[in-house]
Amino acid sequence: MEPRIDEELEVLDPGPRERSLLTRQPYHRSEAIWNGEDSGPLTCRGRTKEMANIQMQDNRVIDIIKLLRLEGLFRAPSREIDNCLISALVERWRPETHSFHLPHGEMTITLEDVEVIFGLPIDGDVLVGPTAVVDDGGWRRLCTELLGFTPPNDNKTLVGQRILISRLVEAVAAPLPHDATEMQIHRYARCYMLALIGDKLFMDKSGDRVHLMFLDFMRNLRDPPHYSWGSGCLAWLYRELCRASEKGASQIGGACTLVQYWAWARLPFLCPRIEPPPGCDYGPWPYAPLAFKWVRVPSSKSRPSGMALVHYRELLVTMQPEQIVWQPYEAHFSHLPEFCVAGRDMWTARVPLLCFCIVERHHPDRVLRQFGLAQERPDHVVYDDRLHKIDLRGKVERNWREEHGPYIISWEMRRQQVCRAPPQIGEMPRNHAYYVWYRPVTRKYVDRNSAKLDIMIQSHLALLAMLPEGSQAHNHVRRILNNVAGLGGGPAVNEHANNGDETELAAAATPSTSAAPVSTPTRGHRATTSPSTSAARGRLRPATATPSTSAVRGRGRRATTPRVVTTLEMPPPIPQASPQHEVPSPIPYASPQPEVPSPSPPSQPNFDVSIDQNVTPPILPETPSYPHTGSSAPTPGLYIEQDYPPTTSSSDPLGSPVGIDTVEPHIDVPDLNPPHQASPPRGRPQRSRRAPTCGTGGHKIGHRGPAMHDDDPKVDAPQPPPPHKHYTRAKKHKIGEP
Repeated sequence: MEPRIDEELEVLDPGPRERSLLTRQPYHRSEAIWNGEDSGPLTCRGRTKEMANIQMQDNRVIDIIKLLRLEGLFRAPSREIDNCLISALVERWRPETHSFHLPHGEMTITLEDVEVIFGLPIDGDVLVGPTAVVDDGGWRRLCTELLGFTPPNDNKTLVGQRILISRLVEAVAAPLPHDATEMQIHRYARCYMLALIGDKLFMDKSGDRVHLMFLDFMRNLRDPPHYSWGSGCLAWLYRELCRASEKGASQIGGACTLVQYWAWARLPFLCPRIEPPPGCDYGPWPYAPLAFKWVRVPSSKSRPSGMALVHYRELLVTMQPEQIVWQPYEAHFSHLPEFCVAGRDMWTARVPLLCFCIVERHHPDRVLRQFGLAQERPDHVVYDDRLHKIDLRGKVERNWREEHGPYIISWEMRRQQVCRAPPQIGEMPRNHAYYVWYRPVTRKYVDRNSAKLDIMIQSHLALLAMLPEGSQAHNHVRRILNNVAGLGGGPAVNEHANNGDETELAAAATPSTSAAPVSTPTRGHRATTSPSTSAARGRLRPATATPSTSAVRGRGRRATTPRVVTTLEMPPPIPQASPQHEVPSPIPYASPQPEVPSPSPPSQPNFDVSIDQNVTPPILPETPSYPHTGSSAPTPGLYIEQDYPPTTSSSDPLGSPVGIDTVEPHIDVPDLNPPHQASPPRGRPQRSRRAPTCGTGGHKIGHRGPAMHDDDPKVDAPQPPPPHKHYTRAKKHKIGEP
């Protein structure tokens, strides 16, 4: 009896074969998933929708935000977080190396990503300060002094040193008066900035609170010191990723939006299709960080159903080297604001990252390809369990500047600890010394389903290489791979990749020094060309897949996602002419006249519907109109700070923030008796739409909305209370009296 695949997987080692690097594998999330203890996607904490509804338009507050060097974070749009994407990446996060272990090497979020995507400053003092007060009422007095209100003593608004973000949002709901004093402006600005960093940077697992210890960096708003908000944000995010990667974790905090933008930039096959507004160009790049690039990515609610956690796992395990964009920001440096590239000389510094009690290591030497440098075998790292266990529970009385004194000194010497390496030229071959070291020490598979898919495709590709080309067995295996992985390309690839051009497909079939890409079919994807640093050198890249909603709407399109196989030279596909169906030209349709006898006067009405060509349709104010530049690429030289003032008005280049539902245009209710249909016979009762009873789906209509026919009685509509009855005693009459 042949063994089943499940029995074979019991003896398969998903990795690591050598436990010298990943020493915490028995406690990792991937170990539980492989053993059948999958707890599903994580819950990403945040107040994105609540903060997106706050539109700060006061220049006095915006000037203070600039002084604190938080202008990039202020201009970064808020958006919904994809929990399944974050969960799939957390399953490959390793606390030992602070990096994602992917099939083709390590990748991580560095100081470069924080500064370019969010515009947070890297250079400056660390975010370390006091976390203790004199007595129990000290935090309440601090709120009164710096925020302008005193939290009630209800053990709800203020718990310890964490305050509700909703209370801060309530404090900035009303605009500042024009004659506000400097103290009022500073308190108003602190409330807004504390809620802003609590939502986007330092969100804890409570999901609705922020620590008051960050107020210490907002005391002096006239000439504030320069702090390294980027390193503090990255330290907090590293700690949240490490905790979420443990067994039993169910939620994650920190800058989850940064993780999502990072994945969309460096792994673009995970990003949904960015659809521009119809009939208009993007226009010049606004004065905003790179996070503005994904402002038009559709939310997760409109994505295909296949883009779930299991599908993300399959995409990550079957990814190919050509799908990775190691340097996605090079093309944007020319038009990004200065605060996005100010700390460029410190992006590769091997330094500790600090944020109060948190100390996490920054290891850019493990991901040198992200900086365009040649990657060699990195130095061995030792997991410091003591540092990972330090938190604020029971330790608020400690002086963290004294506790972390050596790490603070190391951060101050950051310019002397920059990594040096020769530039990376070409693709790294599969027999490189780095890959020889990396394969035994990494975790290759996370779940069994993705392992089955990868093992099946790899085994069939090996079998295909052993069979003589053109034989019946060779064609049979090729046909199977074509059905499973789209090996030979197909109509879906030729239709969507490179706008129907076969250049990308032919390049995908050409063997390279690393691997030959193969396409894997996915549901509801469109193949698009992924950017790469070698694209500027004239090298063609195979098409990558991005999700689309067309398959969900029933269009029946099937696209492909490239895959990695061994070096195998395949003949290019033979293009076949698809049959062209003749579509008849549209014939003007004349509306039939209803055959209903009508009296001589008045005359028969005319039912022809015509459109007045002289009437100009109104332009909705919610749709921004950009000047046509003739090209979708941004124009260098137009991104000057004075051209895009930070004031938010109707001409604000940032437009309406993401997360606010715009006003939909009015949709006319179709007539029950359109002109091209005959009217019902006289005497038949006509159907009418009445307002439903209060409490049902038409609650608002039942109270305020007019009925379709005002002539009908509103039986279900709420009626006014009956008038009071006045009873009078009737006069009694005797029998026989008139």
